[in-house]
Amino acid sequence: MHISHALATVALLSISGLATPTEAAPVEASTWHGGGEQGTYSNAIGWQFTALSDMTVTHLGVLDLDEPGLSDRHTIGLFNEAGDLLVSTSLGAGLSGDLYLGSMIYDAVGLTMLEQGETYYILADNWTQDRYGWGWDAVSYSDDVEWTNFSETTGPSIFDTVLHYYDGEPGTLGPGFLYQVAPSPGALALLGLAGCAARRRRRR
Repeated sequence: MHISHALATVALLSISGLATPTEAAPVEASTWHGGGEQGTYSNAIGWQFTALSDMTVTHLGVLDLDEPGLSDRHTIGLFNEAGDLLVSTSLGAGLSGDLYLGSMIYDAVGLTMLEQGETYYILADNWTQDRYGWGWDAVSYSDDVEWTNFSETTGPSIFDTVLHYYDGEPGTLGPGFLYQVAPSPGALALLGLAGCAARRRRRR
């Protein structure tokens, strides 16, 4: 197959939705496997992490243990290292949210870019009834995320002063998020060449 035909095929598949490098299925940043320890807390809790890839956050969510459905309303926020809020959402009590995946309930949010090598943290409030979990055997993280610290606020709100502890509660999972990995520059260049090849073929 000539290279122009191959590139045109890639473009056609992208247009038809059969191959979409820029629209990969969302990935869970953290996954609950059961076990470990669970508890309740009066302050907002979460975890700090380093992004190991450029990624686009698509959903924020919280852990839902016990019977399906949350006991309380939760506000979830994703912040940069400086403490600036990047995106947030709220999940009501019961079976709210847009997506249920394993033991997590997620809500779609505006697409939010995270940059490789940068540090961020995620928090959620209202853990006096719903439980969160922790423990290295209980929680795993995706290849694009490096857990760095347990995070908690000094009060009940996600906007209260935040503290980060490496030796606090490792492998924390209360809030979590879904994301898509940003396509590499090479993949974007390939799609651009494919589009050019397809246009040249149409002119012939």
